[in-house]
Amino acid sequence: MLKIVAGKELKRVVQEANTLAGHFLTKNPGTLLEKHTLDTITFKDLEYRATASSLFGGLSAYILEDFVAEDSDLFIKLAPAFGESQHLFIFCEEDFIKDIEKAVIAAGGEAVKLKAAETVRDNPFAITDALISKDKKKTWQLYRKEIDTGESAEAILGRLVWAMKTLTLIHKNPKDTATTLGISPFVFSKTKSGSRNWKEGEAEQFYTELLFGMKPGEEMELYLEKLILEKI
Repeated sequence: MLKIVAGKELKRVVQEANTLAGHFLTKNPGTLLEKHTLDTITFKDLEYRATASSLFGGLSAYILEDFVAEDSDLFIKLAPAFGESQHLFIFCEEDFIKDIEKAVIAAGGEAVKLKAAETVRDNPFAITDALISKDKKKTWQLYRKEIDTGESAEAILGRLVWAMKTLTLIHKNPKDTATTLGISPFVFSKTKSGSRNWKEGEAEQFYTELLFGMKPGEEMELYLEKLILEKI
């Protein structure tokens, strides 16, 4: 089986490849999943595996990065062998030409080009509004949407910290006004309205965990998602 996935964002391409491989693994329990670049396996090795019998080793799924761009002519030559194989070969590329697409389809495979993700969010503060309202589901959904469309966890963290810092400041100074706290009237009004959703001390604790809760070596993307799901 042969599939090729292309797109400008490698992370999205690999995610799509993992999804395709996951479907294959679900239908074929016991399948081995391997991920390679040209540094770890050659076209010659792939040709051998494509034509080798699966009687003794079971099925395998291969996720392969940047093979086609390296030698498109050789890929076209080997496409029929990949297409006829019982194993699954998924090639991940930045782009592919029409001849590659034709070769894949002729081999009974599938060629997928991912559209570029939107780079401009409709409202960059939608997630902070959801957080201030203590709406866990909406905050998580907006977080995943931003991450999946290419926004960095570091950029999202900055907005969440700003929102919780403002919320904590208003919580700790309930008699102060926007002017005395140095906050814009619009932000003050919106944040103060949402502050009633947080019990005393909760906002400050969340703010502290945003800044200092991540452990050494922990990935920020996963940490923020866990914090949103467990602490809101």
